[in-house]
Amino acid sequence: MSTTTPDEASLRVVLTPQVRRVLLGIGASSIGGGLVMSLLIVYLYQVRDVPLRVAGLVLTFQALLGLVAAPLVGWLVDRIGPKPVLLVACVVEAVGTVSLGFVQTTGQAFAAAGIVAVGAAGLWAPQASILSRLSPPEHRQRVFGLQFMLLNLGLGVGGLLGAVVIDVDRPMTFTVLYAANAVTFLAYFVAVAGVRGVSGPEPRDPEDEGGRGGYLEVVTDRRMLRYVGGGLLLLTCGYGSMEAGVPVFITEVAELPVNMIGVVFFFNTLVIVVAQVWVLRRMEGRSRSKALALTAVAWATCWLLLAASSGFGQVVAAVIIIVGIAVFALGETVWSPSAPALINDLAPGHLRGRYNAVGGLVWSVSSAIGPAFAGLVLGAGLGVVWAVALAAGCLLAGLVLLSMRRLLTPEQDGRRTPAGAVQVGG
Repeated sequence: MSTTTPDEASLRVVLTPQVRRVLLGIGASSIGGGLVMSLLIVYLYQVRDVPLRVAGLVLTFQALLGLVAAPLVGWLVDRIGPKPVLLVACVVEAVGTVSLGFVQTTGQAFAAAGIVAVGAAGLWAPQASILSRLSPPEHRQRVFGLQFMLLNLGLGVGGLLGAVVIDVDRPMTFTVLYAANAVTFLAYFVAVAGVRGVSGPEPRDPEDEGGRGGYLEVVTDRRMLRYVGGGLLLLTCGYGSMEAGVPVFITEVAELPVNMIGVVFFFNTLVIVVAQVWVLRRMEGRSRSKALALTAVAWATCWLLLAASSGFGQVVAAVIIIVGIAVFALGETVWSPSAPALINDLAPGHLRGRYNAVGGLVWSVSSAIGPAFAGLVLGAGLGVVWAVALAAGCLLAGLVLLSMRRLLTPEQDGRRTPAGAVQVGG
């Protein structure tokens, strides 16, 4: 008699050898990303003596170059297929990352950072497209959720390893970390190189012959426009404000010691890794538009808890902030499988690269707006106002995303499991 549980059986169906190879590659590269995460400006300023303002411009240059490159990457994915684009991006990212470890001048810093930006822009759209092509619609949500869990687990492991090695008084430690990061992208290259059936473009669906084609079809898709509007606002008030704003809030508004930043973000990662599979089981067959709105409620709750923490002493404030960030993490476990699965179910196969590129642009733009807003409002000493404004923005975004429901078919919204799908728990 078999002792295999229903969840184990379903995971075997979802995690085919092809999908497993891609996810392992993502996990390896995320460990490398964790090694050097958020170190660039510190490295350039404290180790390579690049002026702080110039080091900040390097990050801005990276962001702008990524915005320019992303649409081209989406076009290439649709023209030649996601696999060759992702393989090239892995090599470019490896070259750029190892180059960062040896920069000596400002010009070299801009050049190496530019290579990294181009490589990073080439990862998201082909990666999402490959996972979508390897997974039938009924499995995509779970695959994207597992991808997000591995990403966070890798970043957490890499961050811990990097913290052990790094020493600003020994520049070679940074060189070693950037070189190790480059090696993880080569590991990702090897993993993807063995994946079959994702090298060429997807054929146009005969039912879509009347479509406009290209990015014009993407930007005239009412469903995608609704997602972009709601998603941009939600991600600006969510991820875009998290990394830049929360550390300042913790130290300046709640007046907690700087080491609390690491503790808070550790709990964020822990909740994601522990809760993701549990959340995935309970999302099967449920509305994705409602799931995105639920994410908005969770993130709004997080910001309101942070705002409330300012009225308490340090110990109580720390507990409230940790609880808030844990609630934010639960929202992440709902967003991470729902949003990419929705985008890829909206996309005609032959335009999947472009749809994923636009989805990636939403992340990039929100990552630029969120820190700017945080700097402006927190810099004026309005920490509670900042948190409450973010909560209001999340709730408004949730209403916009929930309104997508009437534009979606039951399959696109995840409300009905197609024939042949594996039913999972809850």
